[in-house]
Amino acid sequence: MTQDSIDATALKFFSEAVRRAVCFEPGEILRQKGQHYTDMYLIVDGSVAVDRQTDGVPEVVVAGSGSPIGEIGFLRGASATATVTARTATVALVIDGSTLACMEQQQPLLAVQVLRQLASIADERTSANLVLDSTTKAFTLDPDIDILLCQNAKMLESAQRLRYKVYCEELQRRSPFADHEKKIIADDLDRSGHTFVAVKKGEAIGTGRVNIPWEGSVGVLEELYGMAASKYFPRGTAVITKFIVSKSHRGGPTSIKLIAAFARFTVRNSIKEVFIDSVPALLPYYKAIGFRPGREPFLHQENGLSHPLVLDNVKYGKKLSNERSVRTYLNMIVKANFLKLIDSVRAA
Repeated sequence: MTQDSIDATALKFFSEAVRRAVCFEPGEILRQKGQHYTDMYLIVDGSVAVDRQTDGVPEVVVAGSGSPIGEIGFLRGASATATVTARTATVALVIDGSTLACMEQQQPLLAVQVLRQLASIADERTSANLVLDSTTKAFTLDPDIDILLCQNAKMLESAQRLRYKVYCEELQRRSPFADHEKKIIADDLDRSGHTFVAVKKGEAIGTGRVNIPWEGSVGVLEELYGMAASKYFPRGTAVITKFIVSKSHRGGPTSIKLIAAFARFTVRNSIKEVFIDSVPALLPYYKAIGFRPGREPFLHQENGLSHPLVLDNVKYGKKLSNERSVRTYLNMIVKANFLKLIDSVRAA
């Protein structure tokens, strides 16, 4: 078995459980680069040529029995990153979400193993080649975005206005801290907090705030997030709140630049654990960069249902602080979608 292959136990399960197999003659195309697919293949016989052509230069590798084909698009929901052509007569099993759901019901331990293998293979293949869907703007490093640490009332107000714009105007949510005349959202944590703002061409497009309990009380958050139970509390803990990006810049590099700024700041201040809360839809992304569940979910006054999370900053902080590490960000996205896949399978 090669590093890019599913192990024999899983292959046997799929061979017995999957009823749909497809056959390809030499020269037939299994996957066309740039196209989107809702399933993946598992090669059981024959061999294929995988062409990860970049800038017009072919880069062909051969895959055989046990190799997954299309797992990157299957996990990420992205278009195919390579064109795959049958070299010999080839037989492949069709794997989709229902197949994985069946595996989890019948052999849950094997399902976990397979999902981890698929994520690892997709992770390695994508990282090694840095092949991206051209529509995935998140991977583009934008030099026009500056991350600033608010040093005066005017800078802080730009962040507070963005909060109001997103929470009250875009999401139509009520905030107990909203000033509807000034169109800002400000609270007591702004006094001792360190507020970052992402700026592009003079416009605030993202923001987030870091509070360190040692510098000022974070009130109910100590218990709500589980900070007080940390062995590093209060000096070695920090909490991130009001982390938002404007609608027009979501899905781009703004969030990763802010995360990198938070990481650099907390590492420099010897923070050992970082706390944050997440709405359910964003849980896979936070888990992908290292956050783990903290206390029980709660009802956030502005976000609705929220899950407290905690990050081992000693383990992950330095890695997350490098905003130019495209490979790190790419791995994060792959793993995030892998975790989303697991959640969807378990919910099926």
